[in-house]
This record gives sequence, C-alpha cells and structure tokens, in this order.
Amino acid sequence: MTNKIGIIGAGISGLTLGCILAKDSKNCTIYEKSDGPSNYGAGISLSPNIIRLLNELEILEKVEKESCLPIDIVWRDNVGKVIREVNVSEFGKLITTNRKILIKHLLDKYLSLGGKIEFSHELVKIKNEKELLFKNGNEDRVDFIAGCDGIKSFVRSNYIKNDSPKFTGYTAWRGIGTSDSKRINIYLGPRSHIVCYPINNSLETSFIGVIKNNARINESWREEGTHDQLINDLSDYGDFIHSLFKSSEKVFRWGLYDRNKLNNFSKGIITLLGDSAHPMMPFLGQGGAMAFEDAFVLGRLLLKIPSYNKVQEKYNDLRRKRVNYIKSSSAFQGYVNHLTNPLLKNVRDYLLKNTNMAMRRTKNIYNYDILEKLI
Repeated sequence: MTNKIGIIGAGISGLTLGCILAKDSKNCTIYEKSDGPSNYGAGISLSPNIIRLLNELEILEKVEKESCLPIDIVWRDNVGKVIREVNVSEFGKLITTNRKILIKHLLDKYLSLGGKIEFSHELVKIKNEKELLFKNGNEDRVDFIAGCDGIKSFVRSNYIKNDSPKFTGYTAWRGIGTSDSKRINIYLGPRSHIVCYPINNSLETSFIGVIKNNARINESWREEGTHDQLINDLSDYGDFIHSLFKSSEKVFRWGLYDRNKLNNFSKGIITLLGDSAHPMMPFLGQGGAMAFEDAFVLGRLLLKIPSYNKVQEKYNDLRRKRVNYIKSSSAFQGYVNHLTNPLLKNVRDYLLKNTNMAMRRTKNIYNYDILEKLI
C-alpha cells in the first residue's frame, strides 16, 4: 500500500502503530492535539504480553533501564496483613514503570525510523471521509484513519458510535510518592482497594486507589485533588499507605466511566484502537496491554494485506473476543475487589490464599502471544 495512513493520537496505540508502519517505510503521520509528548506521570505495569512486544520494537532494554523489576506480588487486607504472597517469577517477567518513560521511548523509536508527527493538531472534523480538519486551521488528506485518541475519543463519538459514558460509581485516586518496598502491593479494603508499586530503582512508588461510593466525579485523570480528600476517602488503611499518600507531591482524582462494547471497531476508512475502541475498568491493569496488542495486529495487517476492508475484517476478528473478555473480566474484578458482605469477603480471601484460581486467570491473560496469532 502506498496510500497515506493518518493516526489520530500519540498515546501507546498511536505511537506503537506508527513504529510498526515507519519501520516498513509506510506513509503515515501521527496527529496529536497536545503541543508535545505527554509528561503526565502515572504508573503502568508491563506484563509479559507487553514485554514481548517491547522486545519486538527493540526498546525493551531502554525501558527496563529506567524502570523497576518488582520481586513479588502481595495481596493484603486494608491494615497490611498478608493474604497471599507470590514471587513474580510465577508469572514471568514483570516491569513497573512510569507511563511517560514508555511514551518517551516509543516516540524516540518512531522518530528514529523517520516517522512524522504533528503536534498541536486537534482533530475537529473529517470531511468527505478522507479530509482531516484541525483546530489550528491546518488540513490533510489521508486514505486510512486509525483512531487512537483515548477514552474520550473524538473519532469514536463522532464517526463510529456516540454512546454516552456511564458512571460506574467508582472514584479513583492516583499519585507518585516514595516508599521502601520493591513489591507490587494490592490492598483489599472495605468498598475500596489500593495498588502500589515502585516505578524505578529509586523506589518512586505509584499508587492508584479506588473507592465505590457513587459520588459522581468528573472523568478527568489530570484533575488535581487534595491530600485531605484522598485520606478521607481511603482512611481505612495503615501507616504505610498514609505515608505513601503524603509523600506524593500531587494527587489526582477522577470518576470511572464505562462505554458499551462495540461489535465492530471499524467504519468506512476508520478503525479504532486502544481506549478509543474498548475503554475498560483498570482493575486488571490491561488497558495499556490491549493498546499494544491492537497496534501490532493492525500494523502487521496493514503491511501484508492490500485491501483496507480485508484488514479491518481480520483486525475485528482477531481483537473483538480478546478485548471484550478483558473488558468484562476487569469489570468483574472491580466487584470482587470491593465486596462489603463479610461472608463474601471471607470466601474471596480464602480462595485467594488457598487456591490458584486467580493465578490461573492471570497467567492466561499474560501468556497470550499476539505475535503467534499473526504468523
């Protein structure tokens, strides 16, 4: 294909797709509404299904150098008592890092391959199916559009499906503080849970805390909250957690909203990837992984199939079942994490401690190799 591919958004899926296409000298441009690469710090865990793709992109060593290799995963109750402890080797390699580090290395790789990116290009209209109009007055013409513009996707809501986001009743908090732990710690509390892990060898520690309280909050993960609000929402936790909260210079609060599943991620010349295609709850930590997998599938298909329609059909076939399963499982995990009935909580903790049910499901998710599906 010699036609031009337009990628809307310079997040994980957009940059990864760009790298795959640019490596094969395909004519593509990434359009990003921000004036530069994202500098918003947030933790992200890189599971084996992501790590093998970073290796394929030849940036794994660079990302790992600026990240952390946690030693184990520990499930605890809200005061810190251990429910279950598992060595990371049970799952394979896990890397915990800062999202902006990942974005930096993806962008550097894309540019090193000769990839073109236009910052300060916020899409406001697609005219005559192929003409992109931007807020800054610029225009461009493309033959295929990859919608990689995130959970509040302009492309999805205006050209695929305009479904109103539904508030889930969950409020999320995040920040980056410091700790002395090289573990991934998962705290299960009343109506809430907290996940925290180091993101580099200096033990800067990312945390996300989620509470089910039905208090409607804006869907903006860049909106600052206060430490007092954070501690009030998550007051049932011990000294380690409260110390971590206080060590974070800034804390951010947002409401978790959901969108409907899509039966088809494409329409016309547009195909959605990542959060644009299948926004999901963060309770399995697989949102970023699905964005990587999407980009590899679509990118490799665009390289070997000479028909955009057939590319879209194959992409939909390869991705729909996988992402909808992860989306449903993530929602269910939220229910399990926030049980309030004492009997059900005891059953959950017993199963977590004495069986490998959760381990098996996690391994099944991590062991999925999208590269094998593309052979």
